[in-house]
Amino acid sequence: MQSSSRDSMEATDPVIGTWEKAKSKVINGPPPMSFESVTRTYKQGPDGIDFMVRAVKSDGTPFVEHMTYKVDGKYYPHIGHPLMDEMSQEQIDPNTILCTAKSASKVIGAGTLRISSDGKVLTMSFFYLDAEGVFRGHITDYDKQEG
Repeated sequence: MQSSSRDSMEATDPVIGTWEKAKSKVINGPPPMSFESVTRTYKQGPDGIDFMVRAVKSDGTPFVEHMTYKVDGKYYPHIGHPLMDEMSQEQIDPNTILCTAKSASKVIGAGTLRISSDGKVLTMSFFYLDAEGVFRGHITDYDKQEG
């Protein structure tokens, strides 16, 4: 049986999988939210990549955000995050995606998703100006989970 091009995409897209937060560096903290644990899951779906974050905030409350997107530079609804309501994803190189976030149709920040050359670490960076105009952000490493 021949495999379709979609099957090939799934097998080669380095972001597909489950990622657990390993370490994080905050720039000009404190961040608007801090987390005890974070799991990011990316799955190939019929309408693009289905992305979900399941986390536990430092105060013990759950946090969930999700979106379905294509890596085409267009904006897609981003649900569950209080700072943004849309995000675009644009391929920079085979292992790096540029992410741009909007809130109420205004760009509020940008960052990257970068997969290590061995495919085992996802580094997410995100930078923005807060309500007072202070440059803030974070760089977080996630380890790929087996299975």
